[in-house]
Amino acid sequence: MMFGVEYECRDCGRAFRVDEEEKREPRCPGCEGGNVTIRQARPLPQWIMRKKEAAPT
Repeated sequence: MMFGVEYECRDCGRAFRVDEEEKREPRCPGCEGGNVTIRQARPLPQWIMRKKEAAPT
């Protein structure tokens, strides 16, 4: 599993991830801007949770 940080561009709103081993400054892949913020973790939507619970094991 690769660890990283999720960012969101303050200019265009695109979310993206920078993996830990990349060791690069976060820049938006959409608009190539540097005005980014760390994206806050959010709970998964309920429809995804229901689908995971209903999946056969």
